[in-house]
Amino acid sequence: MSATFTVTRDQVISLALRKLGVLELGVTPDATEIANASLSLNLLIKQMSTDGLKLWKVNTVVLPLTSGKTYYSVGPSSAGTMDLVVDKPLKVIQAWIRNTSVTPNIDTPMQILSKQEYNTLGSKFSTGVANSIFWDIKQNYGKMYVYLTPDSATATNYQLHFVCQQPLSDILNPQDIPEFPNEWMNTLVWNLADQLAIEYGVSQDRRAEITAKAENYRTKLEDWDVETTSSFFQPDIRMKTKIGRAHV
Repeated sequence: MSATFTVTRDQVISLALRKLGVLELGVTPDATEIANASLSLNLLIKQMSTDGLKLWKVNTVVLPLTSGKTYYSVGPSSAGTMDLVVDKPLKVIQAWIRNTSVTPNIDTPMQILSKQEYNTLGSKFSTGVANSIFWDIKQNYGKMYVYLTPDSATATNYQLHFVCQQPLSDILNPQDIPEFPNEWMNTLVWNLADQLAIEYGVSQDRRAEITAKAENYRTKLEDWDVETTSSFFQPDIRMKTKIGRAHV
């Protein structure tokens, strides 16, 4: 017995077409059907990257710091000259700066700033040990702004670590396995069927049934795919300080 069952790209496509009732058992889709369904599947996966947290795509990235450098380009090499080559982070969730000059290393949490907060900082080029970051996402990459700008000692002795959500990988080959946990494969099949239903002229009643199943499976998994530890909320004392000053 095992618990590793999964399906390939072409199996997902065949299953989806059978859900639509346009592919008989034992029949293989032709090249045109495969190409069209593959296009729809990859567009679906791109869109699904933005729904929920996708815990299996949350990774820790290490960004080396450079003396006097205020921002760093982070993304795939296809986007141009990058300071750090990785899949484009969609969201930055947590960050800390690590002092590697001591044993054991010491981590200090960093503040993640909004664009408005970063824009209202004073001298963005003041140097020292960075304590805040601002993630500015672009079309194919992102810019990581650090504040303070690292000086030579910081660049030598510290590393910036951040936790981010990265996009789901494309599936371009027949035997590629979608970058989803096995528990997601049925959801992927039904959502692809939902995407293709209009193209294949499926009746309105059947489309409604397929859409309902697709949404039901997807909602259940997105409700399940969450952190299992508790979350805590507290007031942002920086906003309190700003409001207090405004009344003075």
